[in-house]
Amino acid sequence: MADLECSTFQKRPAYRYIRESDQVPPLGTEDGIARIKLFDPTGSWTWYISEYDPATRTAYGRVHGQDDEYGYISMAELVEYRGRFSLPIERDLWWTPRLLSECN
Repeated sequence: MADLECSTFQKRPAYRYIRESDQVPPLGTEDGIARIKLFDPTGSWTWYISEYDPATRTAYGRVHGQDDEYGYISMAELVEYRGRFSLPIERDLWWTPRLLSECN
């Protein structure tokens, strides 16, 4: 059942977190631009992605939740996460890229 849910969610735009068209630079680029915003629709956590390595499924960016910090993000963990009501993390489809320092 989990595989069916995952495949169903992944077909919807809000659940396709990182796309080739986003042109997210590789880890270590350090340009500081948040190209993608992800959020927990039933919680207070938000992830801003500025760099990504598809081979390891590791992103770099800013996380705003209980604390506000910069660091590495496991995209595999975000894809598997289910919040209240079993809802997955969503992508903000109307996000406009901006500096990580401007994200809050």
